[in-house]
Amino acid sequence: MSTPRIFLILISIIIGFGIFIHLFTSTIIPSETDNQMIAFDMTRPRAPTEARAIKSPFPVSHEAIAVGKALYQGKGNCYVCHGMEGAGNGEAGVMLSPPPRDLTDPTFQMLRKDGELFYSIKHGVPDTGMFPYVPRHVTEEEAWMLVQYIRAIKREVEPMN
Repeated sequence: MSTPRIFLILISIIIGFGIFIHLFTSTIIPSETDNQMIAFDMTRPRAPTEARAIKSPFPVSHEAIAVGKALYQGKGNCYVCHGMEGAGNGEAGVMLSPPPRDLTDPTFQMLRKDGELFYSIKHGVPDTGMFPYVPRHVTEEEAWMLVQYIRAIKREVEPMN
């Protein structure tokens, strides 16, 4: 075999190996942009299965919802990112990527279990601006009141004409 032919075969193998490594690592190791898209994907669970199954230890009541609203708009500072009405349009939220979740979105409300909302408040949501609030800002009991308030602000689905 001639030297140029051996050289071309080696170059082909090196290029092929490089392409393989590039494709393999971009599939296995997501880029920062991919992480943001994953964080923005509403269908992706935000809590472990066992956390999603947790039920609120507090019965739903007007009083608990009122406490949750006061926490949301006060001590919890949720409104700063999520907006006063929960639509994800808070003053600080406009600087976040991905943007804060619209808590009034019926699809969001349907996809998220109470335990998952609680887990997100307690532990935060990776790759988003949502950081852990328990115990720094609210207690676990107060986090459950926030969950009740978030459930109460669900936007009604408009009927299709």
